[in-house]
Order: sequence, then C-alpha cells, then structure tokens
Amino acid sequence: MIAENQKAKLWGLSIIPTDQADLTLPQVSLPDAMSSAIQNRQELRQSDLAREINLLDQRLYRDQTKPEVDLVGSYGMVGNAGTLAGSNPLTTSSDQVRARVNQLSLLSGLPALPALPASTISPDLLGGYPQSLSNLGSNQFNNFRVGVSISLPLRNRTAAGQLGHSLMEGKRIATQREQLEQLIQVEVRNALQSLTTASARLRSAAIARSTAEQQYESEKRKLDVGQSTVFLVLERQTSLATARGNELRAQTDLNKSIAELQRATGNSLGANNVTVSVR
Repeated sequence: MIAENQKAKLWGLSIIPTDQADLTLPQVSLPDAMSSAIQNRQELRQSDLAREINLLDQRLYRDQTKPEVDLVGSYGMVGNAGTLAGSNPLTTSSDQVRARVNQLSLLSGLPALPALPASTISPDLLGGYPQSLSNLGSNQFNNFRVGVSISLPLRNRTAAGQLGHSLMEGKRIATQREQLEQLIQVEVRNALQSLTTASARLRSAAIARSTAEQQYESEKRKLDVGQSTVFLVLERQTSLATARGNELRAQTDLNKSIAELQRATGNSLGANNVTVSVR
C-alpha cells in the first residue's frame, strides 16, 4: 500500500521485527473478566439503547390510548386599509329603492323618507399598501382565540395495535439481551480456557526446545570425540529446528489467545493504550 508501483524496491525487502513478543499473561479472574465484558462490550450498550427507545415508544402509544385534553390559543394581527371606490356596491340597490319611494311619496303628498346618517370611515383605514403595513405594525387590529380541545379515543385500535407491537418488541429485546449475555459469557470462558491451554503449550514447547538444544550440543561433543556420526548430528539439528518452530507457533497461539481475551472482555483498545476521541 505504500509502494509507488509494482517495480518498487520495497517489494524485495525483508521486514524484520525489532521488538520482542510480549508474552506476559494477563492476571484476570473469571468474575473480573465477566464484569469487564459487561461494562465494555458495545453490543450490550446497543441493547440498552434499544431498550430505552422501546420504553419511550411504549409510553407514547399508551398515552395515545387515553383521553386527550389540549388547551389551544392563537393571536393574530391584521393590516386593514384601503381606498374609496365611489358608491358602495352593497348599498347601491337600497339607494335606488329609497329614491323611487321618495318620488312616489312626493306625488302622493307624503313626506320623504328620512335621510340615512352619513357613514364615517376612520382615517387609519384609508390608504394603500403602506397604510396597511403601518396598521399591521401598530397592532391596532388584532384577534385572539382561546379554547379547550377534548379528544375521547373510542376503540382506538391503531394506538392499541402499536402499543401491543411495542410490548412484544420489548420482550424480544429482553430475550435478545439474555442471549447476548450468555454468548458473551461463553466467549469469555472459552478465551480464558484457551489462554490457559496456550500458556501450558508454550511451557511444554520451551522445555522441548531446551531439551533439543542440549541433545544437539551433546551430539556435537560426541562427534568431536568420534563417538557419533554426522547423520546423528543432522538428525539432532533437525529436531532442534522443529522444536524451535513449535515454540514459535506456541508463542503465536498465546498472543492470539491474549488478543481473543481482550476482544471478549471489550478491552482491546485500553490494553493497547489506544484512545478514541469523539468530536
């Protein structure tokens, strides 16, 4: 991934580790490992969040099945204004009837109908769009409404169905949580058992390698004094190489067991001094 192309010299280099493998066994008991797994495993935190969301859903749907009383209110402002447009279209027909009645009354010698009082319009209502904005800003013409809204859910099957679904979902989450805890418990137990087995296998491989080294050195000394053959020395050398390989494999298995225990307890980042900051 860091080479510039397929012909880079990096492809022909050998990677030689300079740090020795850390084979220090973590001193942790089964109860401590279980407690650490319960606190650190992200699957359990996700389950807790799902349970909290389900409890909120249950409260919401349970409230929807109950009667509802709401206090409602509103307040508004109106910018009333306009210009005069001659005769009023709403009273034009009435004025014509009054004029005809007065003509007939004059011919019959009767007095005319009394004149209607002249309507007066407030100067604040006369004007165009600017006057309307001014009236709106001065809050002269406003309206408000206050009331109570009562809702009685009669056989609200939708809310009842949603409540039943949320209750069943809560049971499913609880069952899934128990299964998850059992699975984590099994993983922690298996990781501890695997760690113990890998440690014993490493001790056995180290003893076998030490014995193979002693046998190889002994066979070389016997060859030097003429009491052995090259074949036997090569055979001891092959056994030594095999023993060293087995020890190296046992070290690798032990490191894998340690990493698996860290994963099972959810402590992989903390054990390796890795800090994740959320911004």
